[in-house]
Amino acid sequence: MARGTTTRTLFINRMKREGRHAEWKRRYTQAKKEHENWKEASDTVMEEMGFVDSKVEREIHEKFLKYGMQGLPDAIQAAQDSEDQQELIEILGDYDINDSDLPVDIAFVFHNLHRTKGEMANWKVTPDQAPTPGSWAMLVWASTGNQTKFMEKVIGEQLKSGRAAEDQGMRDTGESIEQITKMLQELL
Repeated sequence: MARGTTTRTLFINRMKREGRHAEWKRRYTQAKKEHENWKEASDTVMEEMGFVDSKVEREIHEKFLKYGMQGLPDAIQAAQDSEDQQELIEILGDYDINDSDLPVDIAFVFHNLHRTKGEMANWKVTPDQAPTPGSWAMLVWASTGNQTKFMEKVIGEQLKSGRAAEDQGMRDTGESIEQITKMLQELL
């Protein structure tokens, strides 16, 4: 009975197609010195070089069989983007928008932009998590090529309007140096 092609073999074949097999071999050789067995070494190097899971690797292989090299870059990029996004979410963690100084709708968008990479179906935030329909609409708008506008216009205006009068910096009170010195001496 013939054994099916392993995910590891598919991954190594992909490294060959992408011209990264020499790098794979170099890293694998180094990893074998650091790990107890070849499988741990191989798994470590695969993960470092973009392996997500067997399902994704098989999908990439299927796209290669169907479309040749043209279908590969998109699948690889999508897998890498998803992995990068998940890593960023783990680093940043969850934030309670009620703890923000921003209005709740704006805080929702501001604190969830990093969860909106790629196609909307792949976003790591859903409409039911939005505090209002307007905040979801604003997130969709900001995520579809308007992130800079959101930061400049919406967040910029919030930062300007949110400053207290006493936080506007130093200004002339009309007091002379002698008057200020006298007031300071009275305090002591």
